[in-house]
This record gives sequence, structure tokens and C-alpha cells, in this order.
Amino acid sequence: MLFPMIFVPLPLFSCLLLCLACLWFLRTQDMRQRPHQLFFGVILLLALQSLLVTLRWGYALDWARWPSAFLAPLPPVVVFLAYRSLSTQLRRKELWPLAVVGMTWCVTAIAPDLADGMIMLTYLGFGGALLRNARRGQDGLVLSPLGDAGRITRAMVLTSAALMASGVIDAAILADFILQGGRHVPLLVGVAQSLSVLVIGLCATTGRVTETDSAITEPEPVEAPTDEDAQIIERLEKLFTTELLHRDEELTLRRLARRLSLPDRRVSNAINRHRGQSVSQFVNDFRIKDACHLLETTSDTILAISMMSGFASKSNFNREFSRVTGQSPSKWREGRRKGAPD
Repeated sequence: MLFPMIFVPLPLFSCLLLCLACLWFLRTQDMRQRPHQLFFGVILLLALQSLLVTLRWGYALDWARWPSAFLAPLPPVVVFLAYRSLSTQLRRKELWPLAVVGMTWCVTAIAPDLADGMIMLTYLGFGGALLRNARRGQDGLVLSPLGDAGRITRAMVLTSAALMASGVIDAAILADFILQGGRHVPLLVGVAQSLSVLVIGLCATTGRVTETDSAITEPEPVEAPTDEDAQIIERLEKLFTTELLHRDEELTLRRLARRLSLPDRRVSNAINRHRGQSVSQFVNDFRIKDACHLLETTSDTILAISMMSGFASKSNFNREFSRVTGQSPSKWREGRRKGAPD
């Protein structure tokens, strides 16, 4: 007996993958934290968006058009706020992007023909804004563990690129409706948009914080190193050498600043100017120094030493160890045991 083949559009696969990502995120993250709630919301919104795209373009259910239109401006706004929440607590003034959603909904209801253009600008605008935030680098993620900062920064760049790509695709869809009567729209929506949605959703799974306390007022940076910078570095080094603070894998820039009773930006500027490093590089240098001592004086495994010295993953440990020493941990330990020079 032959069974009819069921048509499964690509956006449906995206929806299923994003649903799995939602379940994984729920199991692995502390959902009491507001940033984690926002990142979960991003993934869930994208899964719902993919489902509506499937119903409209895959199975020709025209009723899905209106919920799709009202859902469309939400993902870029929520993803922007989610990444923003890794730098500061979201107070009322930080929620201005929600006004963009409200304006887009009004345009969709009153002048539907203009809605596509406004949604396109929303994706392009928030993609550019997120890229600008990503340019602050790892030191801008004051509430995230320093070991995760590099990965989250790369995710921000990929997400901003995917948001802007979605805006360009929306422009191509609009042009295709005008010039070709929408002949290529299913392909653009089914393939290009699905890939953009997947990138944004999977990148959202990297968002992580360890605390969400109030933001501290940050002074404007000064170009030249100061004597105060040297004093801050000395105080940080004392915290690492006497209290082994660098061994805390949940360590954040915010926690360092609080221990010194200083603004976040003041601490990161001191490290940037005095050492020419990011905060995560500065901390990881101490972690690698600690790991070298353990590699030389103990017989513990490399994995155990990486965890003991403050790294959350062996891959991050290996990458930073190679950056600092120019060798892998195993080769460094082998060279020491043979009495080879550094």
C-alpha cells in the first residue's frame, strides 16, 4: 500500500529545531533571571514565526498572514533588549524599542501597504544597533561570566548580521511582489528567511548572566593611563593572588567592580589603558599562570586543572593557554618535565 508523501517545508524544520533549543534553554539556564527570560522569548517567538510562515507559504493557509504581520516586528526588538540586558538592568528608559513595535502595529492596522517597509527598517535598524553594541567588545558584557564573553560577543555579531540580512530579504520580497508578482517569494521566505531565523535563534542560546543587579553610573573614559589605573591593577592582582578570585568561573566584570567599590567602566578602562587588554584577557592571564603552576607541580588531569583554574570548558582553556604560552597544555607540561626552556 502506498502512502501519500507529506510536504514538510524548510521553515517547519526551523520551527522544530528552535523548539528543541527552547527545551534545552529551559533545562540549562536559571529562568529567574530576566535576561534568560528574554532570550527564551526570542527563541520562542522565532519558533512561532517559523510555524506561521509554514502555514502561510508551505500550506497556503491565508489566515496566518495577519498573525505573521503582527509578530514580525517583535523578534528584532526582543533580541536587542535581551543582549542589552547583559550589560545593564533594563529600566523604563531602556524599553524605548517597544515603542517601535507599537508604531509598527498601528501602521499594520491602519495602512497595511506601508507595514512591510516599516518592518524592513526595524530589522535593519536594530541589526545595526546591535552591531554597534557588539563593538564595545567583551568588556561591555558586565553581567556575563568573563569566560563566556567572547562567545556571546561573536553571537551578537552573527545575530546583527542575520537581522540585517532579514531586512534585505524583506526588501527583496517587496521588490519581487512589485516586479514579479511575488513569484520568488516562497523561495525567499522558505530558504533565506529560515536560515536567518535559525542563526538568530541558535545564537540566542548563548546568552547568559550570573547576576542582574542595578547598573552603575559610568564615567567617560580617559585616553592616557593614570596613577589611579596602576593602583586599580595592583588591587586586582592582590585579589587574585591572595583570594584566588580568578578561579571563580562565574566571575564577571560587575563582581570585580563591586569588590573594588568602583564603576564597571572605571575598572575596564584601567585594564585597557594600563595593560592594553580586555578584562577577560587580563583575568585569563592569571588563570593560565595558575594553571601552569598546577601543571608543573601536580599530576592532575588537564581537564581537572582547567576547571580548577576557573575555566568553564576545556576548549576555552586550550585556546587561552595557546594565546598566552604559544603551546598546548600537554606540550607545555611535557616540556617542563623534560626540563625544556619556556
